[in-house]
Amino acid sequence: QIGAYPGVEYRIMRILDGNNTELFHSQPGAEYEISPVYPLVPALERPWPVRVAETELPKLYTANAYNAVSAIGSLCTAALGITAAFLISQAVSLFVIPSKSMDPTLRVGDVLLVDKVTPRIMNNNNKFKPDDVVLFHPPARLQNIVSSSGGRIDGRDLFVKRIAAGPGDTVAVSDSAGSVLVNGRSPRGNRNLCEAEPLGLIKKFIQTGETRVQTNEVFVLGDCGSVSIDSRVWGSLNTDQIVGKPIMRIWPLERLGKIDGLPMMETDWK
Repeated sequence: QIGAYPGVEYRIMRILDGNNTELFHSQPGAEYEISPVYPLVPALERPWPVRVAETELPKLYTANAYNAVSAIGSLCTAALGITAAFLISQAVSLFVIPSKSMDPTLRVGDVLLVDKVTPRIMNNNNKFKPDDVVLFHPPARLQNIVSSSGGRIDGRDLFVKRIAAGPGDTVAVSDSAGSVLVNGRSPRGNRNLCEAEPLGLIKKFIQTGETRVQTNEVFVLGDCGSVSIDSRVWGSLNTDQIVGKPIMRIWPLERLGKIDGLPMMETDWK
């Protein structure tokens, strides 16, 4: 029958000193007359208000102090959320396929979940191998080609291709159609399973000849050879420009799952 119930919200009715003189603010040794803010169940009801010593109450905050603590808590929560979102964005991100250069493996509108950590932490000699699909920032020569054709890109844009050759490999582009030999052999897979570009515009950009892929470089090709602007046009890609590897396709749902290797024949992807 003495004091207040825990877990109940109370309203302070009066503050009194030791002489029962009413006070207008809290002070050491004061007593508080309190009443519940809302009705209690019958078993807990009693004559209200009750008097409680200041030392028996939880720490009291003024309105300004309470607002300040609430504001600081909100700011800390927001900062934590922003920090978490930033860290997650540095580890993984989403990428939407914008063109047909990787068709039929990756189609326009496919959404990929991309791993951005592996390319940063692995040893250069083990990071990338032929058949890996990678996302990268465009090298300067690719930016110049797009700009000279009336397009607009910058170093922050992303492209996606598949690695065909690595350091030490010799790559020969034998004709204007973009036929490629790696160390004298055709690379694994079929890059002619997509719908051909009827005007053959890619032919005017392809650079024929032989090149040796240097250390920290890879030679990348699109899965759709008839439309892909790739290393046949602008040369080998420095691995420092690679920012991620697709983990899986998350959209559309009917094609949810891992990214397939380069098809060998039409029945591999239909």
